Amino acid sequence: MAPALSRLAFTMGLTLFLLALMALPFLSPGSPAFVVDVLALLISGGFLALLVWSIRREVARRIPSQHDHEEGSDASSHPSS
Repeated sequence: MAPALSRLAFTMGLTLFLLALMALPFLSPGSPAFVVDVLALLISGGFLALLVWSIRREVARRIPSQHDHEEGSDASSHPSS
């Protein structure tokens, strides 16, 4: 996913999550609006979790870990006999 698209999706998901969270204390627990608000929290929270997981996986694939880098430098610094 392109970085700009990831940033836009994260901003939209976080906005929906925060708006639903801010409305929650003002809704009565038995009302239909409360159920819809809780569903919005669950859906936007799941969306954010999947988005963060996807972005972290993509970044890990692009940037080699420090451990992989150290193994590569050790092999190249010692000549093979």
